Amino acid sequence: MAIIAFIIINLVTFVALALVLRKIIFSSSYDETKRLQQLNVENTKKAHELDEKIEDAEKKYKEKITQAGDEIRQLKEKAREEAQQIREDTLAKTREEKDRLIGQALNAKEKLREEIEGELLEKSIGFARRILEEILGSPYRRLVYDSLIEEIFNDLSQIDQDTFKDIDWTSLVPQVKTSHEMSSVQRERLEQILFEKSGKRIGIVPTIDKTLITGIIVQIGSLMIDGSLAAKFRKTAENIRHGG
Repeated sequence: MAIIAFIIINLVTFVALALVLRKIIFSSSYDETKRLQQLNVENTKKAHELDEKIEDAEKKYKEKITQAGDEIRQLKEKAREEAQQIREDTLAKTREEKDRLIGQALNAKEKLREEIEGELLEKSIGFARRILEEILGSPYRRLVYDSLIEEIFNDLSQIDQDTFKDIDWTSLVPQVKTSHEMSSVQRERLEQILFEKSGKRIGIVPTIDKTLITGIIVQIGSLMIDGSLAAKFRKTAENIRHGG
């Protein structure tokens, strides 16, 4: 009987222990399960939030890519326009420089041509003087001189008196150059013409200038009347030069 009682007591104790262990295990498993479920919910929420953040980041990334693409296109277009403007400016400056250089070359050519023509003209005048000296004797050159001086006297007489109104005759001494010595009659006639134009008696002192070939030059202030044969040669040469 004692053994049976002992067995029963042990059985009851075992059952009670099993129930207690079962309760402990169940309670712990429930709490763990609940904790795991909560963790799962939190993880799911975090995953959802992470997905939203990733989606938002991808959206912003795409927007930045699109914006960057637009900016790149704008920069390319601006660079193209600037390059086009630089090319046009460069071409314009090149054309200006070319025109400037061509103008300089033409001016230099024209200046050189004028210098050469001037030298040739002076040489031709000198040559003409030598021809006249060889062909025309002194008496004939004197006749040409007298004819030219008469022409100058007529030109002076016909000049309007208003032409001389701004001339200060007080200290003015007319300069007269001749290829031959003036006769007293010619000098007196020139002084009379100047008296008629100025109202003052002005004495003249002619000087001889053989480069005139033959003829006379009268310089009154800024007014110059060239009645030399050299001047006529020059005028004729200029007319021929310009197709006159």
